[in-house]
Amino acid sequence: MVDIHCHILHRFDDGSSSLEESLAMARMAVDSGVTDIVATPHFPGQRASLRRISRLLERYKELSQAIAREGIPLQLHHGAEILCMADTLELAEQNMLPTIGDTSYFLAEFYFDEHYSFMDEMLRALVAAGYTPVVAHPERYDAIQHDPLVLERWFRRGYVLQLNKGSVLGAFGSRVQRTARTILDAGLAHIIASDAHSASHRTPHMGQLTQWLAHHLDADYARILVEDNPARLIRGESMTPAQ
Repeated sequence: MVDIHCHILHRFDDGSSSLEESLAMARMAVDSGVTDIVATPHFPGQRASLRRISRLLERYKELSQAIAREGIPLQLHHGAEILCMADTLELAEQNMLPTIGDTSYFLAEFYFDEHYSFMDEMLRALVAAGYTPVVAHPERYDAIQHDPLVLERWFRRGYVLQLNKGSVLGAFGSRVQRTARTILDAGLAHIIASDAHSASHRTPHMGQLTQWLAHHLDADYARILVEDNPARLIRGESMTPAQ
C-alpha cells in the first residue's frame, strides 16, 4: 500500500512530536503493509509560510536518513498539505508551493466551514496554473456533507478525491462517516489515506481499514483505493476510475 497523506515529519506541525515517534509511525505503517508514505505536513498557502520550506526539507532529509539507518523497509516521499487561502493561487502561479514529489499533484485542504464556491474557484484556478488538485478529505467539509454528490463535478474535471481512513471507520463522527461512505458507494473516491498524526491515535496502521474494505467493497475497488491509485499518484500518472 501507498499512503499519500501522513503527518509523519517530526516537530513540524500537529503531527509527530519527535524523530522517535516518526520512526515508530514508520514501523507501524510497514507492519500493516505500507511500502511508501508521502510526508504531508500542514502548510498554510500564504507568503509568510515560504520560509518554512527549508525546514520542511531538512526534516524530510533527517527522517529519510533515519528510516534507512534503522533498516525500515519504507520509502518516504516529500509533499505538503496546503491550506488554500487568499494568497495561495498567486504563490501557485509562481511555482512557489510544494507539490507531491516532483509531480503536478497538489494536496489541497480547506477550512471545514469553507464555502463551496471558494473551493470550486480555487480548484479551477489551480488547474489553470498547471497543477492537478488532490482534495484532502472532502467528506469533512460542511459543504460536501450537505450534498456529497456535488463531488461528481470535481470527479469529472479530473480532481483527485482522497478520503481519510478515520472518516470511513467513524473516527470523526457519524456525519463524516456517512458522507465518506456515500462517496464510496457512488464511486467518487480515488484514494483512501491515513492522514495519520501520531503513533498513539490517528495512526498510520492500515489494518482496520483493509479489514473493513475486504468486508464492504469489491476487491478490485479496494485495491484501486489503497494500492493502484496512490502508487500512480507518486509516479505522476493519471488515476484509474474507482468503478
